[in-house]
Order: sequence, then C-alpha cells, then structure tokens
Amino acid sequence: MRVRSLLIVAAIVAVLVSAPPAARPAFTQAVQAIAAVVNDEIVSTRALSERLRLILATSNLPDDPETRRRVEQQVLRVLIDETLQRQEARRLDLRVTEEEVDNALRSIAERNNLTVEQLAQEFARAQVPMATLRDQITAQIAWLKVVARRIRPQVVVTEAQIDVALRTAPATSGDRELLLSEILLPVYDPEQETAVLEDAQRLVAAIRQGADFAALARQVSASPSAEGGGDLGWIATTALAEPLRVALAGTEPGQLTPPIRTANGVQIFLVRDARRLAGTPRPDAATADPAARQAARERLVEEQTQRLANRYLRTLRLEAFIDVRL
Repeated sequence: MRVRSLLIVAAIVAVLVSAPPAARPAFTQAVQAIAAVVNDEIVSTRALSERLRLILATSNLPDDPETRRRVEQQVLRVLIDETLQRQEARRLDLRVTEEEVDNALRSIAERNNLTVEQLAQEFARAQVPMATLRDQITAQIAWLKVVARRIRPQVVVTEAQIDVALRTAPATSGDRELLLSEILLPVYDPEQETAVLEDAQRLVAAIRQGADFAALARQVSASPSAEGGGDLGWIATTALAEPLRVALAGTEPGQLTPPIRTANGVQIFLVRDARRLAGTPRPDAATADPAARQAARERLVEEQTQRLANRYLRTLRLEAFIDVRL
C-alpha cells in the first residue's frame, strides 16, 4: 500500500489514508504523561505521539527517533495553539457540534471517493486513531468561529486602499514569476526566535531528505495557505518584499530557501516553477473594471483578517500560562 494525503475541507489538514506495513508503528497504550500545560488543560504525550504519527505517515518521513526529534517541538506548538483556540471559543460561548465535525468528515470522505466507514478503516489500517483527526478538526472549526466573531467585523477596506493596491500592483513586463509554496512558523515571543529558527532548520533538513513539503505545510504551517499544502500560486518577484526578493534571487525550481525571519514569523519557501512574463500593464485605479477592484478588495480583506487573527493568537499565547514539559 502507499501513503495518500487527504484534503480536509473545513480548514484544512492533511490526513493519513494508508502506509506501508513496515512503516506503521503499532498502537500502544501510551502513558498519559504531560507534554505541556496550557492554562488549566494538558497536552498529553500520547496526543503528541499520535499527531506525530499522522504527520510522519503523510509526509513520507521515516518513523525513527531522529525524525521525531526534528519535528516534535513544532508539532507541540501546534497542539498548544489548538488548545488555546478551543479555550477561546469556549470563553466566547462558541461551540463546535458533533454534527459539524461529522459533516467535515463526510466532506473528506467524499473528496476521496470514500464513505466515512471506509475512511475509518483506512485510518485503522494506518494505525492512526480517528479521534486524532476529530480533535484537529474541532480546534480548526472553533478558531474559524472565533475569527468570524471577533476579527471579521473589525476588517474595513476603503476605496482609497483599493486604489493604492491597484496603483502599486507590479507591472509584469519582464518580471520573473515564481510558483511558490510556503511554511510559516510563528514567533510569539522574541525569546522563542532561536528555537523557532532551529525548528525551521530541522524541517528544511527533513524536506531535503525526502519529506513531503505540502503534507508538512498542512500540519505545521500557521499560514492560511496551509490548507492547500502551502501553495501561494504564481507571484511576480517584484511583488515581494525586499528581504524575500533577495532570498529567492537565483532560486531555481525544486529548490528551498533557508529559513527566513519575516514580520510574520519564520518562513520557508519552495520554488516549484519559474517563468518570465510577457508585458502586461499595471491596472489603472481610475479605470479598473469592477472585477479587478473586487479581487483587490478580497485580497486586502484576507490579508487584514489573517494579520489580525495572528495578532489575536499571539496575544492569547502571551497571556496564557504555558508550561512545556519536554
């Protein structure tokens, strides 16, 4: 059997369908030791082990102690963030129902031409508990509800902002355009920066040794692009901020950048393809058609929403009691 990745609709994650028998670790009755304490909840070592198993199986990484060491701390950060997201949803009295999770599972199954029962059987054969997937879906739906309640109403895009976005859009004449994927590791506290950079370097090493970039992006990236495996689409180099333009200069298809510290956190980019564009004029703000204005509006809304959501989660982390035991 081979490993396949499943696309989760509601936000989102890659999930394991099958794996070669030799690569499957047996289910164990893991001791419920504490990996981290998040306010009044724990993240158990068993939960961490099960999420690691999911990631290793979907990303073609070997399940060995060295590989687990490379990704363990970043996976633990993801579990801590998910715990904070669920806690904030409860504080706001936003509930995720079993029906919502069931609907997400049905969508997953349908997208992979499976029934929910067949999906569960695939997970069982792969030695990954379905509860691992349900917990992940629950946290992500909860956070979507928090963002819809607290963040979306704050997002305002003016006509003047759209005009600026259209005027500053890059002209493509002679541009080099890159087909990019990203992994974003957030830095919530300056004191964490060194640790996050080390995590990013371990991910780069794992990818260079054969790990699946898209599967890792779905599981550990904090960017909205995570649900698409980190896919950013085609981006003109002139549209990139100067540090990214420098980091990507000369990068050829198939190559990774080293970890880059940006305003968003620590980012890793994969150049999947590159091309030169024929001349296309920059859209004129005064005469831009409604579709161009609407596209610019939607882009600005998404950027603002993500920026505010990241700030919100960063604040939750800073204000929380977090005790990492590993």
